[in-house]
Amino acid sequence: MQQTKKNMTDYLLDILILTHNHEHFIADCLNSVLSQECSYTFRLVVLDDASDDNTLRIISEISAQSGKDILVLSNQSNLGILPSAHKLSTYAKSKYVCFLDGDDYWSYNGKLQAQIDFLEKNHDYVGCFHDAQIKHVEFSNNEEYINRTQQDWKTYSQFNRYSKNFMPWELVNRNIIPTATLVFRNIDLTAFLSQYKYAAYSLSWALHLQIIGGSKFYYFNQVWSVYNDHPAGISKRQKLVEFKKNNIRILEGLLLQKNYLYYRYDIYNSICREFRMIIKSSESKNLSNKEFKILLSQYKKYLKLVNKNDIKQLKEDFINVRNNRMVE
Repeated sequence: MQQTKKNMTDYLLDILILTHNHEHFIADCLNSVLSQECSYTFRLVVLDDASDDNTLRIISEISAQSGKDILVLSNQSNLGILPSAHKLSTYAKSKYVCFLDGDDYWSYNGKLQAQIDFLEKNHDYVGCFHDAQIKHVEFSNNEEYINRTQQDWKTYSQFNRYSKNFMPWELVNRNIIPTATLVFRNIDLTAFLSQYKYAAYSLSWALHLQIIGGSKFYYFNQVWSVYNDHPAGISKRQKLVEFKKNNIRILEGLLLQKNYLYYRYDIYNSICREFRMIIKSSESKNLSNKEFKILLSQYKKYLKLVNKNDIKQLKEDFINVRNNRMVE
């Protein structure tokens, strides 16, 4: 990254990092960016959400020693993920954007070069991503952590289905893309975050759904980053039932979007899977009989919509999009 101070418009890529209490991880995160061998100009923007450990000190030291273009921001008080992400998004000014959580890092110093090279040559893709290693940093006996840890897997591709041409229906069906792996063409991130009305723990998935809508991603079948799986991760601290209900609300919101017109079957099917996970979860034993019947009634309603839209989608697929995989 041989570059001097530039205007924001001089960069091809903005790398946005949000961090909070990541003193054990942030050095690896930042150094993995600074070690990238890339012919394209990029800028690193780091926002610390009022960490009460040594995270900000480590960021400042690395920034001062690097001699690179790093913009370091710090909240005076802890704002949380959504307000901080909104603030960080206002710095996304370049043609391409990528996010990197402060507790993850890139493991291949040519990943940015490969991904931007691809997007520069293939304009029909809105983004591209790759596989990620799962590093089990520490374990916990906390039930919620155990339920959502990835301790049974070594890479994301072991429990997600990725295809070279990754289509919107694959993301609707909860094939999750690790945040650190995606490089995408800039959209109005600030507008999206201003209108986002769901819980923060599904934010990356919801954002990826907005980016890919009406387009597709390319998948590199390579492990180029590391996801640190640890109990302090935001998705590990939420009750499973509320986590799944939040996913359902996001999926229901897609039904109102033009880009997801052809995916109603996939959306309804994904909603049904989320309801089944709620109903069959250990948390459901605490539900009253009335609450259980309400959940079952909602599940039955969506099951009917699955069957109805399955036939409808097959007809539309045959007529409209048979040859371009817009639907499965």
